[in-house]
Amino acid sequence: MKRLLFFSYIMMLLYTVWLFVSGRMMFTFIVQDPSIGLALTYTVMITTITIFLNIVLALLAGWHLAGKLRLWHDVFVLLPLILPVIAVMGGIQLALLWIGIPDHLIGVLLIHLMVTLPFSIQIFKNRFLELEQEIPSLVRLFKGSLKTMWIFVYFPLLSGSLYTVVVLTTVISLSQYAITAFIGGGLIPTVTTLLFPYLQSSNSYIVHTSVFLLITMIGLFALFMKLLILISKKVVTSFL
Repeated sequence: MKRLLFFSYIMMLLYTVWLFVSGRMMFTFIVQDPSIGLALTYTVMITTITIFLNIVLALLAGWHLAGKLRLWHDVFVLLPLILPVIAVMGGIQLALLWIGIPDHLIGVLLIHLMVTLPFSIQIFKNRFLELEQEIPSLVRLFKGSLKTMWIFVYFPLLSGSLYTVVVLTTVISLSQYAITAFIGGGLIPTVTTLLFPYLQSSNSYIVHTSVFLLITMIGLFALFMKLLILISKKVVTSFL
């Protein structure tokens, strides 16, 4: 995973250098778009909340599933991936109408959670299976609390999986155009929905700039979360 991420960063850097050297950058079209500010705000909000919910829910679900291995559990978790989300978007939109939240931010968050959470659960479940199964018993033996176990034992051990979940969630969330536009009803603009029409432009400069902006957002999110996890890990381990 680390080698793949390193290779991805190198490719992003080379692509950026090539764009600047060849003069293919053209930011005027996006700067002049009046909805860019709102799109950036919604994008940061949706991606951040999706990452947070993925970490919290997938950690608990992965921990539980690792202790009780059942085939139907895995099938249930992976069901949103087995059934393409695009194929069931109409039913999802109808369900959102029934509960009174169509074309709202919460609906977009739910659909982003649906396409990212199964991956996160599987990542954490596999990591918990690799760890010593007697960790909770050992923590209780030394009079440690549940909070102590999660913060001082599991967090340092799960930091690599946390970063993997963050990167995967960021990439999937920022790349969603169809489901965001459909469930959001066009009222929840994101950078992806804003740039997607430009990606179909016949102007290669606009296309390259749009791709560059999307890649840059993904890279900045991943880098920020990597630094946040590293700093948190150092703070936690300094108390041990």
